[in-house]
This record gives sequence, structure tokens and C-alpha cells, in this order.
Amino acid sequence: MTERKPAPQRVTAMDVRRLQREAEKRNESMEGGTPWRALDFLLYLVLIVLVMLSVRVVMIDPVRVDGRSMLDTLTDGEVMLVDRTAYAFKSPERGDIVLCYYPDEYYASQELAYATRVKRVIAVAGDTIETVDGEVYVNGERLDEPYLTPDRIGGQNIYRQTIPADCVYVLGDNRAVSRDSRYETVGPIPLCRVIGKARMVIFPFANAHLI
Repeated sequence: MTERKPAPQRVTAMDVRRLQREAEKRNESMEGGTPWRALDFLLYLVLIVLVMLSVRVVMIDPVRVDGRSMLDTLTDGEVMLVDRTAYAFKSPERGDIVLCYYPDEYYASQELAYATRVKRVIAVAGDTIETVDGEVYVNGERLDEPYLTPDRIGGQNIYRQTIPADCVYVLGDNRAVSRDSRYETVGPIPLCRVIGKARMVIFPFANAHLI
């Protein structure tokens, strides 16, 4: 007599869903459960935000241009990126556009809020600077300044002087209106008051360009 084999058991959709739930429970038990996964995600999100804030504060800082002293290079209302690490291991060079603080006496004498200024480095420590017939001379040679336009030239003359150690001499590209190192209340800027180098304009998007 031939032995009869049992008929295969039929698997229903309900059985499949039950097996899926059991598998999910086992997975949650191994990984700490849904609440722990949510906490992990939240911690990762907080970490990402902290890293982004650190980059913004310590390395790259978006700064809004306020005023007309750097026309035509920078326009009032534009947003530029300032590299705060640019001078961590070196000093500013001639031609750099920097963000700096003026001496405390300047803000007091002008009754202005303590804020940064954006200017161009024209001379560095040890350089001799002066103006002759409205032209800027550094170490006896006329400075080539293609970024200037005729209607931006003017303002205070520069008497012959040598830039002190650990200082830079800064001017605005719009000389006619810029208050900069030519003024007695400003003078050469100590390197400790130079906080970064302008790298590029990022807004408005139509004006985006490297500096």
C-alpha cells in the first residue's frame, strides 16, 4: 500500500503579513527599536547642523556689503564670502580685499557702531607709500590700479610714510568717498584686526564672481 504524502499547506496573504511583522519585530529588537533609530537620526542631524555652523563661523562667512566705498569692485547690498582662515599662516598681500576692524578711536570719533570694514590692501609692512599728482606710489613706483574708474579717484592725499611692522595700509576702490588708512583716525591697520579675505560675490546671483 502506497503511503499518502500530506498536501502542501496553503500560504495566505494574512500569513505573509504576519511573517513580515514578526521579521520587523526581530529587526527592531536587534537595532534597538524604532525610538532608538529615531534618536540616532536626530543626533546625526544635530551633528550636521553643528558642523555647518562651525564652518560658517570659523572658516567661511557670508557678509553683506554696506556702502559705496568699494565701487566698482563691490556694490552696496551684495553678499560676499569671506575666508576667515586665509591669514592663519600668512599675512595679507598687496591687492587682497580684506575684512577688518578699524581702531577703536575711529568708531568713537565718528560715533559709529563697532563693525567691520571691507577694503583693499595697498601696501604691507616695510613698504613706503605716497600720492603724487593724485597717483599712488608704492616703494617709488606708480601703482597700476585697473580696478579704479576715473570718477572713483580722489579724496585725501597720502603723505609719504613707511608702513609699520605687522600692519597693512588699506584703501577703498571708490577713493572719493572711502574713509580708510589715509585718515588720521584710521591709519595703517594692525594684522590682528584683519579677520579675513573676501573670496567671491555670491548674491545677487547675476553678479556672482570671484574677487
